[in-house]
Amino acid sequence: MDFFDYQDRARRKTWHLVTVFVIGVLLTVLLVNLLGYAIYYAFFLYVDGRLDASLMGWLQSNYSWQLSLGAVLIILAGSLAAYLQLRQGGEVVARWASARLIDYDSKDPAERQFVNVVEEMAIASGSPVPQLYVMHNEPAINAFVAGYRPDQAVMVVSQGTLEHLNRQELQGVVGHEFSHILNGDMRLNVRLMAALAGLIQIGQIGRFLFRSAFYRSYGRRRNSRDSGAQLAIPVLGLGLILIGYIGVLTGRLIKAAVSRQREYLADASAVQFTRDPDGIAGALYKIREHQFAGQLQHRHAEDMSHFCFADSISLSGMLATHPPLDERIKRVNPTYITRARHRKVRDEAPEAAVSRTQPAAFDQVMGVAAIAAMAGTVTPAHLDYARQLYRHIPEQVRTLVHQSAGARAWCYGLVMLFNKGHEQTILDEIKQSDREAAIALQRLWPFCQQLDAQLRLPILELAMPMLKRLDERATLVFLDRIDRFIKVNNQTVLQEWVLYAQLRHHLLTPEGRKQQESISIHACAQALRILLSALVYQNRETERAAARYEQVAAPFDWPEKSLLPEAEAGFTQVSDALEQLARVPFFWRRSIIQACVDIIQADGDIHQEEYDLVRTIADCLGCPMPPLIEREWQRSLD
Repeated sequence: MDFFDYQDRARRKTWHLVTVFVIGVLLTVLLVNLLGYAIYYAFFLYVDGRLDASLMGWLQSNYSWQLSLGAVLIILAGSLAAYLQLRQGGEVVARWASARLIDYDSKDPAERQFVNVVEEMAIASGSPVPQLYVMHNEPAINAFVAGYRPDQAVMVVSQGTLEHLNRQELQGVVGHEFSHILNGDMRLNVRLMAALAGLIQIGQIGRFLFRSAFYRSYGRRRNSRDSGAQLAIPVLGLGLILIGYIGVLTGRLIKAAVSRQREYLADASAVQFTRDPDGIAGALYKIREHQFAGQLQHRHAEDMSHFCFADSISLSGMLATHPPLDERIKRVNPTYITRARHRKVRDEAPEAAVSRTQPAAFDQVMGVAAIAAMAGTVTPAHLDYARQLYRHIPEQVRTLVHQSAGARAWCYGLVMLFNKGHEQTILDEIKQSDREAAIALQRLWPFCQQLDAQLRLPILELAMPMLKRLDERATLVFLDRIDRFIKVNNQTVLQEWVLYAQLRHHLLTPEGRKQQESISIHACAQALRILLSALVYQNRETERAAARYEQVAAPFDWPEKSLLPEAEAGFTQVSDALEQLARVPFFWRRSIIQACVDIIQADGDIHQEEYDLVRTIADCLGCPMPPLIEREWQRSLD
């Protein structure tokens, strides 16, 4: 099963979740009706004995329908409100967890280590670098990722995670969380959280009625006529509280059913990514031995329990959202617990067993035929390669792009690099419109000129979290400025489009891009034709690429399959086409990416800028791809 299958499976699980949610709503409405009938029978019959006290009479009365409609509206309103909040991005969940945004220029060694590990994993997977947060008031060991899409993801760790885990164990936890990003689990978690928020609203209404009934009773004398009605309100409130607890219990069962197998999969993926079962096993073992385990103290700990690396609240049996720690450890490393106990008996520090050797360079050539299958996949080879890339990014560059001005300056520097002869014109405007970035650009410009082309996109990925912190107005101004710089010579080269497409895709808010329902591949025929035609004209051997285009287009059921003229397949048209193609099912996205690869490598080779183009296309389609391992890293850059 690959990235595309996991994404489709996550979407199918969403429909299963909808089914369970509907069942939960119907059960809640039924219980509310039974409660209403009990109050109706006990009190209203007492007031007027002529009323029909049968259950059928109640169900046919206006009271029953009004109560049912009210319950449904309350549940849907609660779910919708939570969904709209969570749709804004993972920052909402981070705020609920009282987490603090980590400064990428932090001097704290533990935070620096966390940033480095996450950036290495992001480079290896081709995923955007998530925003990083720390729950500074949480001594337990835990972590989670949240967000509706990979480019909205945030990764949150507890203070205990930073203090108690070494680099090897932290890398295991980060690999586990990246698996949730790549496997589509975040979207499912958001929808699950929103659905359960609606189910517990009934209990919240019950608490309100129960308390308000007693507050209103003070200072007011009851008479025999209204005493029954006044007593009905707290009884109704108490009953709704009990129904709310049933909703909580149902929610816990749903979260347990959804989460457990995904945790096993994420553990296995972390081992696959890092090629080190001791890393994640060690992290799990430290949670097992820790005073607070993984239990969080903030008030939303139960709501987000299915997000977390380990159980965030103390539950056992079938209500636990995670498998038992011992079972998880045994699955990834059957001998770890025995070896850990032996070390403890000998009073050996856990760090003594950690290997500090650097991984050897990975020199295997990756076949281009497998490129599309790489989407959403991180192998140990990719992680080794990412470590090497990361080590060859100068410390000065990493420090600068972890600042807002430096992140903008890196983008400006790339545009200047691609516009030979117009550097001074661009620089003069930067000095006038963005002076802080101009100062940072003075330090970054030599690196822009000298660093290997393979490092440009990874450094842009490192800069992206700081660019995402720009407010909406500043983001639009920045994108407009980049667009004007690109057009300074009245033409757009491939590298410029890759840069602008990456920035536009990751920086525009969901409201800034079209959010529409999925459409079939047949409705996107013209968009796909534009994309593939544009790739033909970007190939070094246009004739061979045009012939490959005919082969690629043959299986598709298009009304018109001829190659478009170059004027109709420019970068502007490609950007619009990708907006439309991003709405097709993931099954078809695999075919789209493979078609792009087939055309690009029609000349028998795939070059760095061409693969950056493939990665950008895949990224715009929601399918992050890791770096292409083409050759052993050149040591001459050291």
